[in-house]
Amino acid sequence: MPVTMKNKTNRTFLFLLSLNLFIACDCFVQYACFDSRERLISNQNPSLVCTNMVGFGAPGDKRKKEKELKLRPKQQWDRYFKLKTETALRVAVRIKDKDSEWLEVGDVKSKENAYPEIAVAKHRGLISEHARRLFPLQILKSAKMEWAFLEEESEEWVKVDITVLTDAPEGIEKLTGFEGRPDPATGFYCHYKDGRLTNYK
Repeated sequence: MPVTMKNKTNRTFLFLLSLNLFIACDCFVQYACFDSRERLISNQNPSLVCTNMVGFGAPGDKRKKEKELKLRPKQQWDRYFKLKTETALRVAVRIKDKDSEWLEVGDVKSKENAYPEIAVAKHRGLISEHARRLFPLQILKSAKMEWAFLEEESEEWVKVDITVLTDAPEGIEKLTGFEGRPDPATGFYCHYKDGRLTNYK
């Protein structure tokens, strides 16, 4: 009987030892395969490995989050009307790199009249879209534009450089607004009373 128990103990020991060796070998093989795969990827395209290492705080991710917010026409029109005591600045566009006439598109406002150029630059997308509605023959869809506002004292158009946005305060879209000239063909920026357009110029 003692001999049988000893044999069983030896067999159990050998089984556990074999199992541990098998697990250790399997882990080693998986690690070796993973390491080889990573080396292969890094040799073929190092940027793939770098991308996995940057994490959530990477500069690339931050730049994507800072992508400029696309403004909505109705929302910015509402904000324009909320700026009741501010002065409306007339805005216009023209084809870039061409000494053509300025085509008036609408008006912008800014809180306490503090951001005239920034207001134009911030709304350049809405201004450009509306310009194409108003002047489909003069401004093609592929045309690149310049933007300007009318300076009251000199009565001259002042061209706006979009680099002014680097000095814009956070949330500037909430401090500014845009109203385009009414376009009866599409209904954009039109006021109606009793079924009749009241703000057509």
